[in-house]
Amino acid sequence: MSEDGVRDEGFKIFKSGFVRRLSPTHYAVRSSTAEGWQLVELKQGTWTCDCTSNSTFCPHLYAAQLHRSTAKLQPDYLDEAHLKCRYCGSPDIARCGFRYNSRGIARRYFCNDCQRKFSIPYVQSVLQRPSELVWLLNEVGSLTAKLTDLLSELNSRLELAGKSRSINGTVNNEIPKEG
Repeated sequence: MSEDGVRDEGFKIFKSGFVRRLSPTHYAVRSSTAEGWQLVELKQGTWTCDCTSNSTFCPHLYAAQLHRSTAKLQPDYLDEAHLKCRYCGSPDIARCGFRYNSRGIARRYFCNDCQRKFSIPYVQSVLQRPSELVWLLNEVGSLTAKLTDLLSELNSRLELAGKSRSINGTVNNEIPKEG
């Protein structure tokens, strides 16, 4: 198989979720043809696979390396439909509550394959982009300025009304009724 073919096959295995992390130096990888699981391990600084392929580069190695390199990446946003277990990489997970601690709130998940629980920071944001936040702050600023102007105008009218009352004893130039 050519190198491009090996990479395509490895990527297909990785995208299908057929890579399981057993330890930092051991991975179990299932072939896309479902012929069984292959062990990919780190021996003396070199990654090896126990498949029948005699080459130093096989699809199982490529899939394990993809899994290893992407497991450390933190996504910008969480898409729960594509969320995988942080320990074994299985997509078969379920929600199991929240964790509250000094660093904030974290959503808890339970992996149905490896039976382990893990947390992911829980951020529920009303504003999606910084530009929306800037727009909102500008609106708050302009509304505050308008409110300040209205209050100062109201205060000046009340002061004028109070002065005219004290001079004439009337409100709005009305003649007091005697009765």
